[in-house]
Amino acid sequence: MILNVHPNIEEEKIEIWVKEMTPNIDQIVKLVHSQEEMNIITVMKEDRSYILNLDQISHLYVENKTCYLVAGQEKYIYKHSLKYFEENSPSSHFIRISKNCIANIKWIHYFEVGFSGQLVLKFKNDWKEYVSRKYVKELKRRLN
Repeated sequence: MILNVHPNIEEEKIEIWVKEMTPNIDQIVKLVHSQEEMNIITVMKEDRSYILNLDQISHLYVENKTCYLVAGQEKYIYKHSLKYFEENSPSSHFIRISKNCIANIKWIHYFEVGFSGQLVLKFKNDWKEYVSRKYVKELKRRLN
């Protein structure tokens, strides 16, 4: 096996050279394709498309009928719905915390009770969201 790592390449690619297609090679190809599709998401910002890894996402939320995705300090437009994300995301790190928000558990820094008694979730990137009472029990279960 030959693996070449070049930090200056513009686009990653995988080449497999085989004498014939075997079940093992077919499994490798399927694994590569499934990993490519599963761990990335396409979003928009200022008429540009960006491809992000799911691990970069702290949360998704809906505001004024538009779905936004937050990665680091940046906010992007996600062209699908939260429901679509829930149904198609392969990551088990995401959890619904309100009707309008899905959070990445890996990005949760802490949560506390707000002035109105509602749970406030603070992310490692300093964004914060409110957890609806309906979702508190499941959130606590997943964090324990």
